[in-house]
Amino acid sequence: MDDYRLMYERIHEEFETYQNFAEKQLQVLSERNIRLERDLDALANIVEVSQYINSYISHENLISMINDMIVGILGGTYSTIYLIEDGKLEVKATNTNSQEIIFPTIINSYIENAEEFVVNSKEVIFEDQKFRRDIRSVIGFPIRIRNRNIGYIMVEHTLYRFFTRAHIKFVSSIANQIAIAIENSILYKRIQEASKRDPLLNIYNRKYFFESLDKKIKDYPDKSFGIVMIDVDNFKKVNDNFGHQFGDEALQHVVSVIKSCLKDEDIIARYGGEEIIVCLRGDETEKEMENRVEQTRKKLENSPVIRDNIIKTVTISIGLSFYPADGHSVDAVVEVADSLMYKAKSSGKNRIISSLIFR
Repeated sequence: MDDYRLMYERIHEEFETYQNFAEKQLQVLSERNIRLERDLDALANIVEVSQYINSYISHENLISMINDMIVGILGGTYSTIYLIEDGKLEVKATNTNSQEIIFPTIINSYIENAEEFVVNSKEVIFEDQKFRRDIRSVIGFPIRIRNRNIGYIMVEHTLYRFFTRAHIKFVSSIANQIAIAIENSILYKRIQEASKRDPLLNIYNRKYFFESLDKKIKDYPDKSFGIVMIDVDNFKKVNDNFGHQFGDEALQHVVSVIKSCLKDEDIIARYGGEEIIVCLRGDETEKEMENRVEQTRKKLENSPVIRDNIIKTVTISIGLSFYPADGHSVDAVVEVADSLMYKAKSSGKNRIISSLIFR
């Protein structure tokens, strides 16, 4: 009987040992499965992010779209993308109600060193900012392109310890894609903007000018504006006598003077050769527009071009027409301004002829 008891106890002990071992192995396998599922979810998110970014790479609001995507993936309360411009961080996309950049000391030190970080605090982290007074968990990571830091992404949450180092690992895996997407977006916008501008004068080209005005008339058919057609007097002689470099300098000088007399809503473009076209879009009467153009002509007349000890006064002949008084399309109003400009040239140059004198 005792032999059977001893045998039973030994078998029972061996069973418990095996059971404990099996349970531990099952636990290890379960944890591995959980990690694998988490990694697969992360990989699926990374693939989805990549496809999303590639689909909208040329979208003008890509950076804002990426910021919204980050909020969705990480579940943050706030998310902000900062990019470095002129040596300092600037807000490029955010779902907060503020554009101010005031970081607490603990976060600022990470940013100065371009380091990723997770900050958790039982006390509020942004105590000096009204709309962020409830933030207790913050994750941040630098945006880098070829080891060059171009900005920062910061995500915040109201819950203490909401973000962990595990989030950093995931975010880092998509950071490069985000960085490349942001850089490509910036380059795309620069190329897009360059396609609208004249390379010598850095003002809009003729194509963009007409597209912009056509859209303006379509969107605001009842809003008036003035068209100023400008031609530099005796420009061929300037080139022949002083060289093309001086001629280029003269054109740039003319544009600089004209731009100094424009308002924010006005548009200036190179019409062709030495001809400049301007749309006066401010809320002015036709007479006020005419007076402003005349002041521009006088200002140019009194500010000579100076280059390599050459001092040369450059003047302009101007035609001024108005929408809708002189036509109901951009082409019609420009044609009137162009005709008036040629009248100004043929009647002595260095003057403005406005359609107002014919009414």
